[in-house]
Amino acid sequence: MIEVYHERWEIELGYDELKTELLEQRESLRSKSVAAVEQEAWGVLLAYNLVRQEMVRIGKLCKVAPYRLSFAGMLAMLWQLWQMMSLRAGGSIVDLMARWDAQMQRLLLPKRRPRSYPRAVKIKMSNYDRKRPISDGRRA
Repeated sequence: MIEVYHERWEIELGYDELKTELLEQRESLRSKSVAAVEQEAWGVLLAYNLVRQEMVRIGKLCKVAPYRLSFAGMLAMLWQLWQMMSLRAGGSIVDLMARWDAQMQRLLLPKRRPRSYPRAVKIKMSNYDRKRPISDGRRA
Protein backbone atom coordinates (compact mmCIF):
# COMPACT_ATOMS: atom_id res chain seq x y z
CA MET A 1 0.00 0.00 0.00
CA ILE A 2 2.82 2.39 0.87
CA GLU A 3 4.57 1.78 -2.45
CA VAL A 4 1.53 2.80 -4.57
CA TYR A 5 0.20 5.57 -2.31
CA HIS A 6 1.77 8.26 -4.48
CA GLU A 7 -0.19 6.97 -7.48
CA ARG A 8 -3.47 8.14 -5.93
CA TRP A 9 -2.57 11.60 -7.18
CA GLU A 10 -2.86 10.31 -10.76
CA ILE A 11 -6.56 9.66 -10.12
CA GLU A 12 -7.04 13.23 -8.91
CA LEU A 13 -5.27 14.50 -12.01
CA GLY A 14 -7.63 12.39 -14.13
CA TYR A 15 -10.66 14.00 -12.49
CA ASP A 16 -9.12 17.42 -13.08
CA GLU A 17 -8.53 16.63 -16.77
CA LEU A 18 -12.15 15.56 -17.15
CA LYS A 19 -13.46 18.73 -15.55
CA THR A 20 -11.11 21.34 -16.99
CA GLU A 21 -10.21 19.97 -20.42
CA LEU A 22 -13.14 17.86 -21.59
CA LEU A 23 -15.97 19.72 -19.84
CA GLU A 24 -14.23 23.11 -20.29
CA GLN A 25 -14.74 24.02 -16.61
CA ARG A 26 -18.53 23.92 -16.84
CA GLU A 27 -20.20 23.04 -13.56
CA SER A 28 -22.72 20.64 -15.07
CA LEU A 29 -23.61 18.71 -18.20
CA ARG A 30 -25.77 20.47 -20.81
CA SER A 31 -28.47 17.85 -21.21
CA LYS A 32 -31.90 18.26 -19.62
CA SER A 33 -33.38 14.75 -19.49
CA VAL A 34 -32.03 11.85 -17.43
CA ALA A 35 -31.36 9.71 -20.49
CA ALA A 36 -29.53 12.55 -22.26
CA VAL A 37 -27.38 13.28 -19.17
CA GLU A 38 -26.45 9.60 -18.99
CA GLN A 39 -25.58 9.58 -22.69
CA GLU A 40 -23.49 12.76 -22.32
CA ALA A 41 -21.64 11.34 -19.31
CA TRP A 42 -20.82 8.15 -21.25
CA GLY A 43 -19.65 10.30 -24.17
CA VAL A 44 -17.29 12.29 -21.95
CA LEU A 45 -15.89 9.11 -20.39
CA LEU A 46 -15.46 7.53 -23.82
CA ALA A 47 -13.62 10.60 -25.14
CA TYR A 48 -11.38 10.65 -22.04
CA ASN A 49 -10.48 6.99 -22.47
CA LEU A 50 -9.80 7.40 -26.20
CA VAL A 51 -7.37 10.25 -25.49
CA ARG A 52 -5.73 8.18 -22.73
CA GLN A 53 -5.45 5.18 -25.06
CA GLU A 54 -3.67 7.37 -27.61
CA MET A 55 -1.36 8.62 -24.84
CA VAL A 56 -0.47 5.01 -24.03
CA ARG A 57 0.30 4.33 -27.71
CA ILE A 58 2.46 7.45 -28.08
CA GLY A 59 4.12 6.71 -24.72
CA LYS A 60 5.19 3.32 -26.06
CA LEU A 61 6.66 5.01 -29.15
CA CYS A 62 8.60 7.43 -26.91
CA LYS A 63 9.42 4.69 -24.38
CA VAL A 64 7.97 6.73 -21.49
CA ALA A 65 5.02 6.34 -19.13
CA PRO A 66 1.76 7.79 -20.51
CA TYR A 67 1.47 10.31 -17.66
CA ARG A 68 4.62 12.00 -19.01
CA LEU A 69 2.55 13.26 -21.98
CA SER A 70 0.36 16.36 -21.83
CA PHE A 71 -3.34 15.46 -21.73
CA ALA A 72 -4.42 18.95 -22.83
CA GLY A 73 -1.89 18.96 -25.67
CA MET A 74 -2.90 15.47 -26.77
CA LEU A 75 -6.59 16.42 -26.72
CA ALA A 76 -5.94 19.53 -28.84
CA MET A 77 -3.79 17.63 -31.34
CA LEU A 78 -6.31 14.79 -31.65
CA TRP A 79 -9.09 17.31 -32.18
CA GLN A 80 -7.10 18.87 -35.04
CA LEU A 81 -6.26 15.44 -36.45
CA TRP A 82 -9.91 14.36 -36.48
CA GLN A 83 -10.87 17.57 -38.26
CA MET A 84 -8.11 17.13 -40.85
CA MET A 85 -9.01 13.48 -41.47
CA SER A 86 -12.47 14.48 -42.63
CA LEU A 87 -10.88 16.58 -45.38
CA ARG A 88 -8.50 13.88 -46.63
CA ALA A 89 -8.92 11.11 -49.16
CA GLY A 90 -8.82 7.59 -47.74
CA GLY A 91 -5.33 6.71 -49.02
CA SER A 92 -3.63 9.75 -47.54
CA ILE A 93 -4.80 9.15 -43.96
CA VAL A 94 -1.96 6.66 -43.29
CA ASP A 95 0.65 9.28 -44.25
CA LEU A 96 -1.14 11.88 -42.13
CA MET A 97 -1.12 9.57 -39.11
CA ALA A 98 2.63 8.91 -39.46
CA ARG A 99 3.38 12.64 -39.48
CA TRP A 100 1.09 13.23 -36.50
CA ASP A 101 2.75 10.47 -34.50
CA ALA A 102 6.04 12.35 -34.84
CA GLN A 103 4.38 15.62 -33.77
CA MET A 104 2.58 14.04 -30.80
CA GLN A 105 5.92 12.88 -29.41
CA ARG A 106 6.67 16.56 -28.74
CA LEU A 107 4.05 16.53 -25.97
CA LEU A 108 6.54 14.96 -23.58
CA LEU A 109 6.52 16.62 -20.16
CA PRO A 110 9.59 16.87 -17.90
CA LYS A 111 10.04 14.27 -15.19
CA ARG A 112 8.20 15.00 -11.97
CA ARG A 113 10.34 16.29 -9.18
CA PRO A 114 10.59 14.07 -6.13
CA ARG A 115 9.32 15.45 -2.85
CA SER A 116 12.23 17.32 -1.33
CA TYR A 117 10.83 17.63 2.19
CA PRO A 118 8.94 14.99 4.14
CA ARG A 119 5.36 15.68 5.13
CA ALA A 120 5.01 17.41 8.49
CA VAL A 121 2.38 19.08 10.63
CA LYS A 122 2.42 22.84 10.27
CA ILE A 123 3.44 24.86 13.30
CA LYS A 124 0.78 27.10 14.82
CA MET A 125 1.76 30.65 13.91
CA SER A 126 -0.18 32.51 16.62
CA ASN A 127 -0.46 32.22 20.40
CA TYR A 128 -4.08 33.39 20.23
CA ASP A 129 -7.12 31.20 19.62
CA ARG A 130 -8.93 31.56 16.31
CA LYS A 131 -12.14 33.55 16.29
CA ARG A 132 -15.17 31.30 16.27
CA PRO A 133 -18.67 32.33 15.16
CA ILE A 134 -21.18 32.96 17.96
CA SER A 135 -24.38 30.92 17.86
CA ASP A 136 -26.52 33.88 16.63
CA GLY A 137 -24.30 34.35 13.57
CA ARG A 138 -22.14 37.23 14.85
CA ARG A 139 -18.41 36.74 15.08
CA ALA A 140 -16.54 37.04 18.37
